[in-house]
Amino acid sequence: MNRGRVADSVLAGLASAVVAWPLTTLFTPSTWIRPTLAMVVVVVLAGIAARSLTSSWLAVALTQLVGVALAAGWVYGRGHLWHGLPTPDMVLAFNRLLVDARETIQNYAAPAPTNRGVTLGIGLAIGAAAILVDHLAVMRRSPALAGLPLLTTFLISASNSGDALNPMYFVAAGAVWLVLLGRQGIASLRRWSTTVPLSASGRRHDDDRDGSFGYAAAGRSLAVAGLAVAVLLPVAIPHLPTRYLIDGLGRSQQATGFSDGQVGLRSTLDLTRSLENPSKAPVFSYTTNARLLSPLRIGVLETYQDDTWRPDAPDVQYARRSKVDLPQDLDPSVPRETYRVSVDDSRIEAPQIAAPTPVVSGDLGRVAWGVDANTSVVSVERAARSYSFTYLALNPTPETLAQPVQQLDGGLIPPDLRVDLAAKPAIEKAVREVVPKGATRIEAAQAIQKYLRTDGGFRYSLQVPDTVRNQFGQLERPDAITLFLRAKVGYCVQFATAMVMMAREAGIPARMAIGYLPGTASRGSYVVTGAEAHAWPELFFEGIGWLRFEPTPSGTQSTVAPPYSLQSTSPDTTAPTQSSTATSTPTATSTRPDGRNDPGASDATRSTSTSSGIADWFGGRGATIALWVLLGVLAGALGSLAVPLAARARRRRQLRHAADEAARVEVEWRSMVERIGDLGVLPPRGSTPRQVGAFYQREAYLEGEQSTALRRVVDGVERARYARPGSTALVDIRHESAAVVKAVSGVRRRRDRLRAVWWPTEGVVEWRERREALTGLVRRPWDRFLDWRAARRS
Repeated sequence: MNRGRVADSVLAGLASAVVAWPLTTLFTPSTWIRPTLAMVVVVVLAGIAARSLTSSWLAVALTQLVGVALAAGWVYGRGHLWHGLPTPDMVLAFNRLLVDARETIQNYAAPAPTNRGVTLGIGLAIGAAAILVDHLAVMRRSPALAGLPLLTTFLISASNSGDALNPMYFVAAGAVWLVLLGRQGIASLRRWSTTVPLSASGRRHDDDRDGSFGYAAAGRSLAVAGLAVAVLLPVAIPHLPTRYLIDGLGRSQQATGFSDGQVGLRSTLDLTRSLENPSKAPVFSYTTNARLLSPLRIGVLETYQDDTWRPDAPDVQYARRSKVDLPQDLDPSVPRETYRVSVDDSRIEAPQIAAPTPVVSGDLGRVAWGVDANTSVVSVERAARSYSFTYLALNPTPETLAQPVQQLDGGLIPPDLRVDLAAKPAIEKAVREVVPKGATRIEAAQAIQKYLRTDGGFRYSLQVPDTVRNQFGQLERPDAITLFLRAKVGYCVQFATAMVMMAREAGIPARMAIGYLPGTASRGSYVVTGAEAHAWPELFFEGIGWLRFEPTPSGTQSTVAPPYSLQSTSPDTTAPTQSSTATSTPTATSTRPDGRNDPGASDATRSTSTSSGIADWFGGRGATIALWVLLGVLAGALGSLAVPLAARARRRRQLRHAADEAARVEVEWRSMVERIGDLGVLPPRGSTPRQVGAFYQREAYLEGEQSTALRRVVDGVERARYARPGSTALVDIRHESAAVVKAVSGVRRRRDRLRAVWWPTEGVVEWRERREALTGLVRRPWDRFLDWRAARRS
């Protein structure tokens, strides 16, 4: 069982399972846990069985891959097997499941629902990670290197959870890895033939025969201290400015998500969530010829259930087009103007795209795009980094907006008029108090917006309360809309939801829109960040279509209500006088220069009052350049270690596979000669060990302890080569050979020393042999095929 390395295999499997534990924060319910653990168990058992039969790492890895493939087929591919074996039909079924998993991850915020595709994807991913960890920690005996795939798996959860992970996730993963590392360290220590016994606290000196007790005690102390520092240090150090990659906002329940370097507004809005640390990372920049700016829309939501807005199935025909038809609801007589917006450096992931409304034409290059037939939302088949749209700014007259509200006759209620049943009593009460009897559609909408924006005592806050006190002073936890109408505290999602429901109760079709505010002026363009993600209501008017309203008051997000939504045509006196903490907002105007209203207008251009060259550089494209430079430097540093590490691995492997002590001495001698040769000191070919020693003595000017060390090395090699077996005890020349190499290095030029450290001959030979082995492995089937074809022809 020693060849199977059972204990090491079990620890490696346990480490792979523990680092998958934080995935419970990303997917719910946790039905994926048992199948994933089954994959890890298969990897462990297959590794133990294969190592008991062969020492080839390739054979062990292939056995584990086959085991994972068979286990995946038995667990997930039932109905697509042939006598328990995978079939092409199972591969196609797996592909469909993985596509479903990808769509789930892209369209849901954490925690996303666990379906069969997600379960399959997690199982295969953790199974592959377990194979890699097993190979590094068990086959290669490098548990330290196995920490890299373990850390990668852990960071997938940490960077996408949206909230800070519980420290126990890290402590558990780190503890198992340290146990794996410590076990390998103890085993290596006990193989050292020159270990000096150490005294361990609480033990007699003669109890610690091989020094492992003291070594293990020191290691445990350092491990516990390291874990404690790793957990406590982030609490003590100052928190850096929020960024996607630092705070891990990907797929979070906050304003935005982050995936594969791209941003996507979450399409599921939970009214019970609070927003914390909105990101200041740039999402896109744009230029426009419009004098007054309007938000750029991402999506539309009509279905509200269980305190959550959810998207409906899209109806989009993708094509490479330049123009689109206008909405059928838009009457040709409505006054309008045409503007253009050009977007650059967009990081929004497909199918989402930031676009004004209504769109007339677009230029997206080779990207296929379309307009949803139900919502008029623009979407793309794949992400577009740069694009432009031409759109209309509508100017409806007050007379065209004075339409009657819809009266429901008790039949089937359309989706855009459905009111949440749990909140209906609170919504009816608010509408009775706010909307005048006999009000027209625009009068009702204006009254609701004014109530939420200015007159109702509502307060903007990113922290949403969980409870509210009733008339008896008792804490209650009602539904999210009722809670907001009573507590009067929330951010844009709560304000927009309340207006949508109140408008529907008043007989006005309404829906939720999500997108981005116009952004901040910077060097002739406008930069939009993740913190400027916004939600607003859209109300329907016959002959005009869906119009934006703005019930959210001034807060962290500065908003200005469109002019037509106000009860007078004068400029919006409720416009905010200050913006977020990062910007200052000048007074906004809501009328166009020619005196006509612009329904799509938002607040005027926001500009920073002060700027810094360094801040500008690191705030936009410079941050991306700096990140890539940093990654390049890091990759170069890691790449520079490839040859030295290969040389070290080659020496260790040769020592481990040496047949006896004489062979070990020979390996140490050849290694010393190679390393000194890398320093430029090359003895004549065919020299005996004594002649080589005399050459080194002369060329490196060795004296004193250095000369004595060289003499011991030469004597040890001569005994190993020429002494009669068993006639004399061999000595370990490892330390003496290292001293000789250090002495020779001290008299060489710096250039020679650097070359010897970073480009050792042993490392170059190791990489060359690995390349040749890989080439032979790839070419062997082809050579066999050529031999078979030649034999068949003959």
